[in-house]
Amino acid sequence: MPALEQSRVTLCLEPLTTAETDFLNLAAEAVGMIRRLAHPQVKLILDVKAMTGEFAPAPDVIRANADQLAHFHANDPNLRGPGFGDTDFRPIFEALRQAHYDKWVSVEVFDYTPDPVTIARKSIEYMRSCE
Repeated sequence: MPALEQSRVTLCLEPLTTAETDFLNLAAEAVGMIRRLAHPQVKLILDVKAMTGEFAPAPDVIRANADQLAHFHANDPNLRGPGFGDTDFRPIFEALRQAHYDKWVSVEVFDYTPDPVTIARKSIEYMRSCE
């Protein structure tokens, strides 16, 4: 924790589905750990694909944990970018707005089809269309 303070780095805990890990599978579990650590530079990162493992819809998870949210991954459960799958990001971005989230949203993909430039361009276009 002193190293976080000295370097001014925020450590973000990211809950992942049970397909990826057996530790911190839900946002509530990650927030519980964050609260136990009780350090201002330990926060939460939420990920759209990972939130498919939650019991509540992604917008509800965002609103319920907004006070700890420091970063956000926009991706589709099909491992591609926003707009490349069936996920409707409009309610997700609306929940981020309602939560007064004003930090970075990054596109995280694991399938780079058709190519990184197209993914970046189309993901940005799609996310802007959700505003």
